[in-house]
Amino acid sequence: MFVGWIRKDSFQKDLEEYEQSKVIDKSLVLNTASDDSSITIGAYDGNKLVSFVTAYGFDSSILINNFYYLDNVDDEVKKRVLSVLLNNIDDEEKTILFLTRISEKTILEELGFTSYGKFKKAVYSGGGAAFNFTNATAKSITNENYFPIMKNIDKKCFKEERSGYITKKMFKTSSLMLSTEFGYQHSYAVNKNLIKISPWIMSGSAFSDGEKILRGVIYHRGLKHIVAFVPAKVKEITDLYESYKFELVDDFDLMFKNKKPNIDLEMIYGL
Repeated sequence: MFVGWIRKDSFQKDLEEYEQSKVIDKSLVLNTASDDSSITIGAYDGNKLVSFVTAYGFDSSILINNFYYLDNVDDEVKKRVLSVLLNNIDDEEKTILFLTRISEKTILEELGFTSYGKFKKAVYSGGGAAFNFTNATAKSITNENYFPIMKNIDKKCFKEERSGYITKKMFKTSSLMLSTEFGYQHSYAVNKNLIKISPWIMSGSAFSDGEKILRGVIYHRGLKHIVAFVPAKVKEITDLYESYKFELVDDFDLMFKNKKPNIDLEMIYGL
């Protein structure tokens, strides 16, 4: 088993083969890998890509934004992939963030990570909008000032500038951008059947605006499956999702290494 830098010349082809076994956010993977391939690590069984991880560097933090492995990959290989990534990060002062599955938590703890907050995976299984959605409501969440709102609100939540990552690495032709003066939401197609809400950030006490935005994404996307990752202990947010027929299914943990971040979890409606 080889674990190290991904094979650039065949990475896109390797991902296409990988997709035959696992649903992946291929666009985000490729966009991130193109930014800094030194922190894109793969595990290969012969010529077959069986696991990989990507990360993106901000001014004060590094976000591990993709970590995939086939079902037959054991914990030792997963740990090796993450260890090589961490060894290749050249700034030990930066906070490293990773939204990890609970099944991966022990590995992360062994690598020096600590829990910051519990999350749930929220899943909407389709069926269209079961509520009135008027032109006035649609207009109220299609804010022409989306980009400055996104930049300002996101920075209040994460305490650093992330707008370049959101607009250059996450945006796709399928992106739907909704906002009010109190927050913004970005959603996009992972594939023809799956929509992901990421990110969705709101100011404090903006529940009514959040509800309008959630109605909007269901209205536009509700014939497909929709997923989001939501802070498990912010009852106002979990109640909102459940009231619109999202199921809160799997447990995740936002973990950090090095300096503890100062992220406002109550502003995160979708990570």
